[in-house]
Amino acid sequence: MKFKGVKIAAIIVAAVFLLFFSNDFGLIDIEKTAIITAVAIDLEEDGEYKITAQIAVPEATDTNTENLRAQIAGKGSTVGAAIKNIGDTSGWFPQLCFCNLIIVGKGFSDYNIIKVLDYFSKTLRIQDSALIVMAETDGAELLKLSTPLDNISSFALQKILLKNAGLNRDIAMCDVKSFCTGYYSDAGSAYMPLIKVVLQKAENEKTSAEDTDGAESSGSAGVAGGGSSGGSGSGGESGGAKGDAIFNANTTALFLHGKKVGELDADLTLAFNALTRDFATSTFEVKDVNTGGEPLNYLLTVFSCKASRSLTVSENGITLHVSLDVYAKISDMNGETSDLEYIKNLPLPVYVKERAEADFTERITDLIRTEIQTGCDFLDVKKELYRKHHSYYSVYKDNFIENLSYSVSVSFTGQK
Repeated sequence: MKFKGVKIAAIIVAAVFLLFFSNDFGLIDIEKTAIITAVAIDLEEDGEYKITAQIAVPEATDTNTENLRAQIAGKGSTVGAAIKNIGDTSGWFPQLCFCNLIIVGKGFSDYNIIKVLDYFSKTLRIQDSALIVMAETDGAELLKLSTPLDNISSFALQKILLKNAGLNRDIAMCDVKSFCTGYYSDAGSAYMPLIKVVLQKAENEKTSAEDTDGAESSGSAGVAGGGSSGGSGSGGESGGAKGDAIFNANTTALFLHGKKVGELDADLTLAFNALTRDFATSTFEVKDVNTGGEPLNYLLTVFSCKASRSLTVSENGITLHVSLDVYAKISDMNGETSDLEYIKNLPLPVYVKERAEADFTERITDLIRTEIQTGCDFLDVKKELYRKHHSYYSVYKDNFIENLSYSVSVSFTGQK
């Protein structure tokens, strides 16, 4: 018996060594593996898919401190074929296990997007938690851009989408699992952030002017001193190309049965997150508040937010009841003088409270109207109908949107 444990341990060690030494070392060789951090999917005119992969390039030397980015593209009649084409044409094995971002190009706006996302939901090569976004332009264009703080666009986008605690909850984040779950649900509804690019035109024009002056100066020096002007021109071009874009992800694209049917602007996205996500630490502006004198603007910070949604169902239709209780404080205002005291517990003035309640009531009302108009059930009305009012599900499952009415109640309180 005393040798039984030793025999079992020896068998386990032998099995581990067998699996280790039988592995294909060509697939884990860092010099032959493309570690993909993001992929962009675009629809070509001939109907084929173009996959552009942004990869992390292994540094051959430590003398270059610049954060490099590289893109490899492949085409195919399916997403899997396009990804395989990347390896066939480049000689690098495309490794997707570190891919955390999937960008869908604008060409899929009128297209059943599940045809391209289904591959990522079923393959074991990529995580279900990989984020999905739609680009306002071609997806490959986003990968070519750089921001002031990060030269790799996919890293910059992930920092915006995955905000740390203390920042605003103003983006309706979505991953592969969430989108496909919504698509295959009875409502067939899903959403994802819509990425817009804001160019820093003023900075670009200033940089261009400086580069032009520098080129003229270096050109004069080049006549006298040989070929030094070429090096100066190259450095100026590199500096001007970096940091010329900022990404905006506050708009949300809505999908019904895989096709884009509408959008939520920044205000409606904020209201949607207040109803469906942790909204603490978010801020929002209350503008043109009537204080009895000049209208003022206030910035409120949310301490806590309790949202509830319920249905009342009868033969006469469906009523969606939305309630929102917000506990907030004033963080800033634009008045020349303030009647607010610098004390620890500061209640919300009546005029600020009433205007904040009116603004959020209007936002939530517009949010529900958008659901009715687009047919996209991003508020999960049909799911609630099935779970808690199953006796009426067969009656309203095909026309619940047409029979939907609503009531909205918003309450703001401050420190006491």
